[in-house]
Amino acid sequence: MSQDRRFIELWLRRTRKELMISGRLAEITLLLQQRTSSGDPPRDWHQDLLGLLDGSWEPNMDDLITLDGVLARPKKANPAVDEPHWF
Repeated sequence: MSQDRRFIELWLRRTRKELMISGRLAEITLLLQQRTSSGDPPRDWHQDLLGLLDGSWEPNMDDLITLDGVLARPKKANPAVDEPHWF
């Protein structure tokens, strides 16, 4: 198995686990639909994600990057200099 394929298999497994959380599929679908540009034709992300869950759809690299961007948890900002709290 190539290293790229191994990465994709691990990503698919992690993503499927994430989408099985109650309400997460609807939340991700909504976020993906909001990211769609106004000039692009509408896309049924819900159907694609259901296909991802049951194994009938595998994202191409563009879709994988888009999905990963939505699924990634934001990192907490770590200020370089702590400012004192006056009150």
